[in-house]
Amino acid sequence: MIDFRFAMLLLVVTLTGCSSQQPATGIVEYTDGDPVQSGSIEFRSLETGARYAGRIASNGTFALRDQDGNESLPPGEYEMVVVQIVMTEDVAAADHDHGQTVPRRYADYYTSDLRYSNQADRTDSIRVELDPTP
Repeated sequence: MIDFRFAMLLLVVTLTGCSSQQPATGIVEYTDGDPVQSGSIEFRSLETGARYAGRIASNGTFALRDQDGNESLPPGEYEMVVVQIVMTEDVAAADHDHGQTVPRRYADYYTSDLRYSNQADRTDSIRVELDPTP
């Protein structure tokens, strides 16, 4: 039979290990502090090419997921894109409120110039800042 104290210690160690996982969440804002209100964000590993993506909520927040749907962003160096598709034809202005439009340069890895270094000891959320000028 397992000693009760040993079982409790094992439970505490397991729970502590889970709580130290890095958050794969963050916010996308413009330099003026306004959040990006719609779209998606993708991080691509410069080492492996693996991609981690998430939808941007109306308050600018996102959660990154790997290709298996797990929330994660391993330590490493990344390039990023922010994509926002704004359809205006045949849609009344009152029916869509996407805030400021993300400049097109952020939708391409070759022109976005967005980079992120995810350190192994990071504990805070990811913050991505975009210049709103085209």
